[in-house]
Amino acid sequence: MRHLLLGLLLLLGSAAAARGQTPPEAYLSADTVAVGEHFTLTLHVERPATARLEVPTDSLLGDLYVLEGPLRYSRPLGGGRLRDSIVYVVTTFALDSARVPPLPLVLHTETERYRLTTPPLRVAVRSIVPPDAEDIRDLAPLVEFPAARWPWLAGTALLALLLGLAAYLWLRRRRSVVPPPPPPAPRPDPYRVALEQLAALEPLAAQTPVKPFYVALADVLRGYLEDRLALPARHLTTRELIAHLERYPSRHVAGLAVPIRQVLEAADLVKFAGRTYPPEYNRQVLAVTRTLIERLELSVRVGTSTPSDGSPMHAVRSGKS
Repeated sequence: MRHLLLGLLLLLGSAAAARGQTPPEAYLSADTVAVGEHFTLTLHVERPATARLEVPTDSLLGDLYVLEGPLRYSRPLGGGRLRDSIVYVVTTFALDSARVPPLPLVLHTETERYRLTTPPLRVAVRSIVPPDAEDIRDLAPLVEFPAARWPWLAGTALLALLLGLAAYLWLRRRRSVVPPPPPPAPRPDPYRVALEQLAALEPLAAQTPVKPFYVALADVLRGYLEDRLALPARHLTTRELIAHLERYPSRHVAGLAVPIRQVLEAADLVKFAGRTYPPEYNRQVLAVTRTLIERLELSVRVGTSTPSDGSPMHAVRSGKS
């Protein structure tokens, strides 16, 4: 019922317009356009200055698509009337021709409502495909692109890194499990070495000259003192060595400083002064030296006391030539 009344009012309005209202006009800026080309649709409407004009919406333009607008311009005509120009910037994608249906415009006055209609329009549409264009070609075969090489390079670099890390860990672990070097061989017993060297000197005691005997004898005694008592006996003079022995912490060792000095001084006289001794004296000095080493060894091992009145050099002095 409502639509029927509205249609009746529009019909009455149209009839009223037919009596006093100039029909609206519609123009296109071109009679032939290309697909997608921009052109304009212009509507001209005359109306009372106090009336309000309702223009068509975009959805009513048929085959046209509105790009911009509507743009409205008004020009006074005199007598309280205006001439409105409504411009749409449009395009179309229709083939061959585009149709613009009659467009409704509604004019509102203070007391009435009129419906106006523009004449239909049509515009020719030309194709943008060149006349000599061929038909759509078949799909071209797929082009094979070379495989990317960076994944292989990255994988190779990662593999090399892992192998290097594994080699480093293997070498580190191998170094950590290398057995320690064997302990150094125990040093020979200074006491046993000294006795063996003294026994080897017995044939030299009866030979002439006697210097080789006393040189070797002094070396045996100094070597024992250095290896057993940790004294630099091989690098000290007789006086310096005796001074060290006299200050030795063990009184038993210090008590043997005098007879040791007598043996070394006897050897020094032969080595540096050319003194000679008979074979019997040389054997006595050899025996005294062996006794001194035995007492020193006994003092070091068990700390037994050494009698101060039992100096073995008494026998040496008694055999001096």
